[in-house]
Amino acid sequence: MTKALQACYVTLIILLLSFPLTTLADKHVNFIDMDHEIYLEPWLSYQKLIGLQLEAKSYDELHYLWWLLRKAQAENLIYFYDDFSRSVKQANNLVTTSTPLAIQARLSLFQGLIERRQGDYNRSQESLAKALIQAKEAQLSSLYVYGKQELAYTKTLTELFETSLIDIQEAYVEAFALKDQFLIASINETYGAIYGYLQDYKKSIEYYQRALEAYQNLQYPAHIAEAIYGLASTYRYWGKYQLAIEYFEKYQQQIAYTPNSNISFFSAYGIGMTLAEQGDCLAAINVIDKALTLKGIVDYNAELYKRKASCLITLGRFEEAEKALDSAALIFADIPELIGTNWQLEVLKISAELTHARGEYDIGYSMLEQYYRQYTELLLKNSSKRLLKVRASLEVERQKIAQALTAEHLQVESLELEKQQSNTTQDIYFTVFITCGSLIVLIVIIAQYRSNRKMHLLTIKDPLSGLFNRRYIFDYLDKAALADASEKIQMSIILIDIDDFKKINDKYGHPVGDDVICQVAEIGSEIFRQDDIFGRIGGEEFMCILPRTDVTTAKKIAERFLSAINQSTVVKGHQDNVTVSIGIATLSAQCRDINQLYINADQALYQAKHFGKNQIKIF
Repeated sequence: MTKALQACYVTLIILLLSFPLTTLADKHVNFIDMDHEIYLEPWLSYQKLIGLQLEAKSYDELHYLWWLLRKAQAENLIYFYDDFSRSVKQANNLVTTSTPLAIQARLSLFQGLIERRQGDYNRSQESLAKALIQAKEAQLSSLYVYGKQELAYTKTLTELFETSLIDIQEAYVEAFALKDQFLIASINETYGAIYGYLQDYKKSIEYYQRALEAYQNLQYPAHIAEAIYGLASTYRYWGKYQLAIEYFEKYQQQIAYTPNSNISFFSAYGIGMTLAEQGDCLAAINVIDKALTLKGIVDYNAELYKRKASCLITLGRFEEAEKALDSAALIFADIPELIGTNWQLEVLKISAELTHARGEYDIGYSMLEQYYRQYTELLLKNSSKRLLKVRASLEVERQKIAQALTAEHLQVESLELEKQQSNTTQDIYFTVFITCGSLIVLIVIIAQYRSNRKMHLLTIKDPLSGLFNRRYIFDYLDKAALADASEKIQMSIILIDIDDFKKINDKYGHPVGDDVICQVAEIGSEIFRQDDIFGRIGGEEFMCILPRTDVTTAKKIAERFLSAINQSTVVKGHQDNVTVSIGIATLSAQCRDINQLYINADQALYQAKHFGKNQIKIF
């Protein structure tokens, strides 16, 4: 025991002496091993990564790519889907033949997720298959298995149930061999989805519950939310509407870990669909209309339009029902992979119901007959003997794997019991080293506390517009003030103010004013470049920082923005056009001070307002 304590003290002294040196020597954060950290705390991880944005630009290309990849991973888990797509696109533009396969495989997987959300299922399958090849070549077993289950789920969405079941079974066997509880949980979640689509709801619930329990043990908030959502959806398909609404509300509570308000689309979608299916049409239409105003997934919107149409038929509002059906049909027309699936065929069924409700009985009957003929063919395809045989054999194999896993757990418990009965000396050594480890962790936490405190408290996103907020923008300027002269001399800033915004609020109300702010933010996000820092710094005032940009380029960008505003921004539901005034200032030999730069831009903005608004002035 004495020797162990001495060894522990020596270790502590060495650590204390070397800690500052190693901290200073390590220039980059270890992005390679961040999976667990991001899964555990996606929002805090995102804040941490955004806090490194300025520093990341000084990284070498490999470290910068890892930073971009981890930023994209966090954005995906907190449902910042637009930012996620931009980060993946930026990273893909930097990929070369010498880029490590570990990065290429993850980016291919992310690209597959983006394409799947866009409804481009064929391209999604191609990207995911590419990720599998890259992961296998790089011997990244866990990533390979994760990609395989994502590919299986994508095939399920186009009703390729037989191949998706075979793929997911292969993934399950490999995940079991790796003894990776997260992968097994992910695969169980995908099984839940597949069996739900096959209308085997009892088995679907069983698999979703397994996934949920595993995610709760791992404490991964985003994955817990997805499993809860899967349970809610299955109960809805099963006709257990009260349970469905209960779980959709649990999902709404679970997603509180992310500040992204648009993610409430999914709970609104689920509750709206459930209310419609149980016949509460007035309440359903209100919730569905709310969901359609949010940024959702395109094929989900098609489902909302179909359910809205059914409710409108029930209420006798036939013209509105026809418009809703047309909107659903247009969405399916843009997603060829869904033509002929149950989701698309249902448009025909509801159209038949609408025709019948209008008194056109012969046409309605003919359309309904056509629907049931195609639907029967689809059911026969999905219930073929071969598919049933595949399902049965895979279930038997999974049961064998589960039994083997249970036996292994019993063996582990037996070994742990033997370990507990070991001699007293081993227990003492174990306790000593646990104590030493705790002290080491405590020292590391104290040493890192001051540098991390500000980062963890930092709120970087404006909740209304989704842009960077005032604090982040001005913190960025403060950091830029410390840059060397050659870097600062090329910086420009653009100040933007919505014209007559108070009149809009007074005339139409603050919700309409909020919508105008969101429109301006969305147009700016499209016009300004990836490296530009665009944020909302006041009620109707925005700022964009343009690094390495001279006044001529800044003016061209501002002109594109002003033109886009004039062409497309209106007060929602009204004819009033929205305009903005813009002020531009650039660091130069005459203005090297960051604070003065902001004052100059503000004066230019004042001139733009003074001389008639809807124009650009340069200081």
